[in-house]
Amino acid sequence: MVATDFSPSSTVDGELPPWEIAKAFVFYTVLNAAVKQLDIPAADLVGERVDEYIAKQISKQGGGHPAPRQVRRVIARCQDPEWYPGKRTEARKGAGRPPVYSEYQEQEVARVAMGLKRKLIVPTPRRVRCRLERSSRNPETGAPMSKWKVNQIFQMRCYDENEDDPWQWLPCASQDALPEELKPLRVACARHLLRILTKLSWRSQVSIDPCYSLLPKTQERMEEQKIAAFGKLKWMSKLSARKGINLRSCNFAKTQGGSAFTRVDWTPVFARGCVYIYVVDAEAAKQDPSLPAKLNDSTNLAKFVSNVLPEILQRMKTQHGWSDLPRTVVHDKASYMCTAPHQRLQISFAEALRAGGFKSWVGGESGHDSTTWLVKKWGDVYVHETLISHIRRLLDREFCCNELFESPTEFTRRMKQVEGHLNSKSFAAPGGGGLLALAKELPNRCREVIKRGGERIPK
Repeated sequence: MVATDFSPSSTVDGELPPWEIAKAFVFYTVLNAAVKQLDIPAADLVGERVDEYIAKQISKQGGGHPAPRQVRRVIARCQDPEWYPGKRTEARKGAGRPPVYSEYQEQEVARVAMGLKRKLIVPTPRRVRCRLERSSRNPETGAPMSKWKVNQIFQMRCYDENEDDPWQWLPCASQDALPEELKPLRVACARHLLRILTKLSWRSQVSIDPCYSLLPKTQERMEEQKIAAFGKLKWMSKLSARKGINLRSCNFAKTQGGSAFTRVDWTPVFARGCVYIYVVDAEAAKQDPSLPAKLNDSTNLAKFVSNVLPEILQRMKTQHGWSDLPRTVVHDKASYMCTAPHQRLQISFAEALRAGGFKSWVGGESGHDSTTWLVKKWGDVYVHETLISHIRRLLDREFCCNELFESPTEFTRRMKQVEGHLNSKSFAAPGGGGLLALAKELPNRCREVIKRGGERIPK
C-alpha cells in the first residue's frame, strides 16, 4: 500500500495540499447535512454559491484561493470511494471503475446544450440526445444517456459567460428580458443623458408617470390580489406547498379590469426628493371639464399637465420650502406623450407643457425636438419607476385595504398615508438618503447601463 504523505512540501505550487482538500470536503459534507436538517438551499445558508464559499475558506500551495471550478473537481474526487487525501497519482492509476462516458462525449453534450440556449431553445436532455443520437449513447449498453447524467453535465460543464460560473436551476430574476437589438440603443440613451445632465439637473426636473389601481368588488378578486401581493417567494411549510394560498396567484390578478373592479388612475409627482401622489377624481371631472377623467390618453393627460400639475407644484413649494419650481418634465415614451411615427412629442402633450410653463426633458420648449434617443424598456433606469414600485408595495402591505367596495375617496386617503410615509425621515434606510438620494441617482444608473453593455441593471 502506498504511504499517505500529508506534508505541504509534497504539493506543487498552485495545487491544494491534502489537509486543504480534506477541509473542502468537510465544508461540503457539513453544508449538505445542514441543508437536509433545515430544508434551506445551501446557497441561502452561506449567501453565495457553495463552491465560491468553499473556495474562500481554503488556500492553494504557494498562496491564494482556488477557483470554484477547482473546488468542484476536488469534491468530485473526494466522492470516489477509492480515493483519499494524499493519494499519489501513480497509486490512483487503474483504481476504481473507469468513467462510462469519455471526455469528448461530455464536452459534446455541453456544447450542444449551450448552443441550444444561445438559439433561444430550451436545453433539455431529450433535445440534447436527439442532436447527439450516437455520441450520447452508453458505449457499453448502447442505451441513451440518462436524464440524470445530462443534467449533471449541465451543472458541471455548461455556462453562460464564465466557465467558473456553471449553470444552476434557479428562478428567473423579476425583470423582463431585453431583445438584443435594444441593448445598443439603451447604451446610446445612457450616453446621451450623461451628456445633457449636470450635477444639479435633478433640481429642475419633475417626473410623472400615469398609473392605475384596481379596487375589487368581489371576494374572489380581493383574494387573488392579496395572494399576488405575497410575490414569487413566500414563507410556507414544505408539506403544505400545494395547498391554499401557498400556490401562485393568476397572472392578471392586478392588471385585468372588468365589472369586478373599480379602476382608479393616479400618478406620482416626483421632484427634488419629494413626492405628491395625485389621484384622479372622475366624479369631479364630470362637473369640471378642465380636470382629467383618467391619465392614459393624450387629451386627459394634457388637462393634467396644463391645469393640475402647476397647482400641485405650488403646494409642494409651500410644503417643502422651495425657492422656485422645477420646470423640466421627465416622462417615458408612451404613445400619449411621444408619437412613434414622427419621433416627436405628441401635439396635445407638447401644447399642454407650454400652457403650464413646462418643457420636456426631450429638448427645447418648441416640442419639435426628436425623441429618437429616448429608448423603450427604460424602466429599470427611471428613478420614478423605483418610486412607483415602493408605492405599490406599500399599498399591498403596510397600507393595504381589507374591505370590499373601497371607494376612490377612501383609496385617495390611503394613498395620502403612503405619500406621507414616503416623504418622512423614517422611510430612508439607516444610513440611506431616502427619496432625495433616489432623485440624484439617474446619472449613476446610466453609467451602470453603459458598463453592462445595455443589459438590465439590478433592482
